[in-house]
Amino acid sequence: MEENYILSVLGKQYVNGESDKVELKTTAAYVMKNGSRYITYKEYDAENPNIHYRTTVKIDPNNIVTVMKGGTESHNLILEKGVRHKCEYSTSFGYITLGIYTDSVKIDLDNSGGSLELRYSIDIQSELASTNELILNLQEVK
Repeated sequence: MEENYILSVLGKQYVNGESDKVELKTTAAYVMKNGSRYITYKEYDAENPNIHYRTTVKIDPNNIVTVMKGGTESHNLILEKGVRHKCEYSTSFGYITLGIYTDSVKIDLDNSGGSLELRYSIDIQSELASTNELILNLQEVK
């Protein structure tokens, strides 16, 4: 898959009144397949930059977004506005089940790129763990 797009990722997390953010700029592949859009990119391990993980964001025709991350902390997060999904999250200590409730999904993508904005909360055993924002901006390399 050709990585002919520039992807900017901004992740914000709010826990107990504290906030944290992660920013990433990388190359990405962006394709349309069977009516769904796919954004695929590499994330590098913070402790060992020689190790990378593939992350794929799927946006289906019904605006359901699935974030699939491989590696030692793999997961498939399903983000659907107004719906709570249970997701398995793999950690080095084993699997945990998370509840993911999506407050908003804003998709402004066409064949040359665009943006995706997600706002969602994560709970563990129905106890709020964090509220989150994920903003992806995709730009075709000319």
